[in-house]
Amino acid sequence: MRARVLENFAPYWNYGVHPLKQDDEVSGELAAYLVSTHSPVEPIDDEARALRDAPAEEPQEPTGPPAELDIDGTAADVLAWVGEDPERASKALEQEQAKDKPRSTLVKQLEKLAAADGE
Repeated sequence: MRARVLENFAPYWNYGVHPLKQDDEVSGELAAYLVSTHSPVEPIDDEARALRDAPAEEPQEPTGPPAELDIDGTAADVLAWVGEDPERASKALEQEQAKDKPRSTLVKQLEKLAAADGE
């Protein structure tokens, strides 16, 4: 894979700074890196052009908390489901306290969030 440098610049690659001058020719992994990161280089061969023209990955839509509460999930999952919603906090708190071994830290956090309902 080969690419031609279009302007002077110094990319950081492979734990080092690589000063490049306009019209330098780079090859191999450095060329692949520069082409794939849309650096100011021009692909010279078919392999480099194919890498440049490869479709960009579709951005993943952020996933929100699940619609239903999984009280047996991690504390982080329960808190993500609750968010800032005092009603959800009360529901999660009720379900967590009904367990044989409620998680004390989670209970405390849910109590604080549920108490925000009265404020």
